[in-house]
Amino acid sequence: MDDVVTKSAIAPGIAAAGVRASLDCDDLYALPARLGEHADTLPQVAWSDSSAGGERWLALGELDAITAPAGAGFAASYEVLARARERLRLFTGLAPEAATIRYFGGIAFDPRQGAHPDWPAGLAARFVLPRVFLRQAQGRTEVTVLGTPEPQARRIVERLREAARLPAPAAAPIRVRETVPPQSRERWTDAVRAVLREIESGRVRKVVLSRDILLDAERAIDCWELHRLVHRRDPHGLRFCLRFDGDAAFMGASPERLVSQAGADIACDCLAGTIARGADDAARSRNAAALLASEKDGREHRIVLEEILAAIAPHVRAVESPAAPRILALAEVLHLWSPIRARLRAGVGLSELVAGLHPTPAVGGSPRLRAMDLIAELEGRSRGWYAGLVGWIGQDAADFAVAIRSGIVRGSRMTAFGGAGIVRGSDPHAEWDETARKAASFIHLFAERA
Repeated sequence: MDDVVTKSAIAPGIAAAGVRASLDCDDLYALPARLGEHADTLPQVAWSDSSAGGERWLALGELDAITAPAGAGFAASYEVLARARERLRLFTGLAPEAATIRYFGGIAFDPRQGAHPDWPAGLAARFVLPRVFLRQAQGRTEVTVLGTPEPQARRIVERLREAARLPAPAAAPIRVRETVPPQSRERWTDAVRAVLREIESGRVRKVVLSRDILLDAERAIDCWELHRLVHRRDPHGLRFCLRFDGDAAFMGASPERLVSQAGADIACDCLAGTIARGADDAARSRNAAALLASEKDGREHRIVLEEILAAIAPHVRAVESPAAPRILALAEVLHLWSPIRARLRAGVGLSELVAGLHPTPAVGGSPRLRAMDLIAELEGRSRGWYAGLVGWIGQDAADFAVAIRSGIVRGSRMTAFGGAGIVRGSDPHAEWDETARKAASFIHLFAERA
């Protein structure tokens, strides 16, 4: 497709120049700060998954990039996934181990819209093949340098080893002050009421509205310091940091997997229905029971589950999902959660599967396009990659998180995000509080309120 742009920085004549080495590294995500500002280390991407044995990845530099511009639309953005998998076959010889080769990146919530004003480069989709991969698992750290003449690759490894020997900079909680724009609560209330009218008319069943939470720090926020704090305080779930240029980073700690693929096996999360966690174990038990018994939250959860199952049905067989939702406990909230497992039918591509799923009603609504049109109209700004997908694509595997519990760091400001699913029976004031709790479940991982 014309809107998909591919850019490669692989030196001519290099076919198989991958170098692999071990690294003695106490804190993988302290390395970017130790390396300092070097153009050849950008972009920088972190990905970790507690369900994969605590595996952590850090990716530096760029050999290849596949992008779709803001406003490119759904088809062009999903074509990026297909293009990445095609190009992986070309790069197999670059790595000592083929499973190392993967593209990292993401797709915006609504690729039809423009860029979020704080999001760098304003792209609807971007996936990069890094020059340097660092993988940490089971107490071991390995570095792989791709597409680089061996003498230069060895120098990169030595530079990383020198950086790893330096003391890790301290990561202290970041003191922030929240700014609430004038009339924001009134605009929120008006938006929720507008959605409720659409629900009463029968045009939609659910719409997920979101708002920006603006946090200002006393100094410039180091995204890697913040990411290390997130890891230290919450080692569970899917954590990511995408720093595509020197000015801004998109990061988060998502509890929700859009889809993961390992050969023919796929897994998805249905996450919808929320209540406050509670101050102690007794309160948590009471709140969990109340959430499981809530008619309103149960209806919201069923909408999401039904549509996820319908979206994957043409592409899979042997589907497994629980008869009733479970409780997923986060730091500030409890969610209704239904994990889904299935087997892909022969010949189904990753882009087809993602096109059916993204965005789910957990972050968009139902019906999907009508809900997304309302979101664009009522929120008054592009979401960018918030509630989009972030993750990686390998030759025969992939993993994507729904980019919630997230924020954009630029200078001394973080723009965090909170959303709430509006269904029949929703109350504007209660939904405002829900957005605050959801944002707080991420913010508390790194911040102290001024």
